Amino acid sequence: MPKHKITLKPQHSGGYLAVLTDEHGQFVEFGKCQSEQRDGKRHITGSSTRGLMGWVFDLWSVGGGLFHATATDNRDWLIVFNDCETVMDDGQQTIEGWSNDVRTLEPAAEQVAA
Repeated sequence: MPKHKITLKPQHSGGYLAVLTDEHGQFVEFGKCQSEQRDGKRHITGSSTRGLMGWVFDLWSVGGGLFHATATDNRDWLIVFNDCETVMDDGQQTIEGWSNDVRTLEPAAEQVAA
């Protein structure tokens, strides 16, 4: 069973709410995600607002109704969600994905040299 789940829901304010949860019930909430154009694609991005602070969320379409997403603390961890898809949750379209793909980030060269 996958260890991490990501969900993305539209908010009434025009933004998005993303929530990353793990198998132990710990969570990171990205409460103020916004849509932006980057490299010719629409990305939905945001920084953590509850739970573990300092995390960044990014989601983009890969076509065929599928999305990829990442969540990272930009220091130690990167969680990759391939093949996220749209599901209905209480009558609301939600993007959902599951992952076991947790990567350890290498220390930056300038940190190693210090």
